[in-house]
Amino acid sequence: MKSLLAIYPGLIVSDKLCTKEDRLCFFDENSQKYISIPKTEISQKETLLLQSFLTLAEEADHMSFKSPEENKWFAFLFSKGEVPPNITKRTRFIHFHLIGKTERASFAEAMRHFWPVSFVIVWMHEDRGVIVEQESEAAAGKDELESLARVLESDFYFSVRFYAGRFYETDERLRKHYAREQTYFLFAEKRLPQVQSVTFDIMFPFLLLEEEKGRLKSLLCEEAELLFVNEPELRKTIKLFIENNSNVTLTAKKLHLHRNSLQYRIDKFIERSGIDIKTYTGALLAYFICLQSEGSE
Repeated sequence: MKSLLAIYPGLIVSDKLCTKEDRLCFFDENSQKYISIPKTEISQKETLLLQSFLTLAEEADHMSFKSPEENKWFAFLFSKGEVPPNITKRTRFIHFHLIGKTERASFAEAMRHFWPVSFVIVWMHEDRGVIVEQESEAAAGKDELESLARVLESDFYFSVRFYAGRFYETDERLRKHYAREQTYFLFAEKRLPQVQSVTFDIMFPFLLLEEEKGRLKSLLCEEAELLFVNEPELRKTIKLFIENNSNVTLTAKKLHLHRNSLQYRIDKFIERSGIDIKTYTGALLAYFICLQSEGSE
């Protein structure tokens, strides 16, 4: 708090919400205090930075209107709360950004009609949030998300952008996975604003062109650890399959495997990772992750 006072001389800490129009008010989950700063002392960029560890007061006040499930996920993601209980399957995040005259109720209603499985919508800002869902065969893919985006645009007159994350084990690491995917989503919105539904393999080629080398290496290391930790044989299989132009017969021969055994490994990798290595973009992403994994040993 002292460091913030040094930057913003007009900062006020209070137990009560500040409603003055000339001040921007945040809520600190740790101290349970409201922090208000004169709007003349803070830029838009600084506001976004502060929101990485503080909550805009208007959003904090909305907590009382959230369901118990949403509150649990919000606390887990942003206040270092515990992992929501009674979850037995892997979890994924569908990040979204509503554009235009948005209505939370309309979006939630459309989701209830469209989404075939149970889910929780967690709002971070007035127009941004994530859909949290557990793994199932009915999980929506890229095409289904694009169909939903078109429905929202035609029926409710606002646009939406989606980033479909991967399924992860439901543990403390989910918080880190969420933050990494949020980084991907923000990059995709900047670089691919015309695409309504994005996945990591779609945006990866653009990431190669723009991301600084050190940061890109760090991201690929995280992905490699997720996919190939303690599984060098799987990495070898996937890498060789891609190098052989996705030829199952040739790859199986080189690995001294039955063709069906190799196909099973490939299908399981696609299911587990969410990366379809039978497509060009999926193969490109997986190949770079394989190379990074080899280089890290």
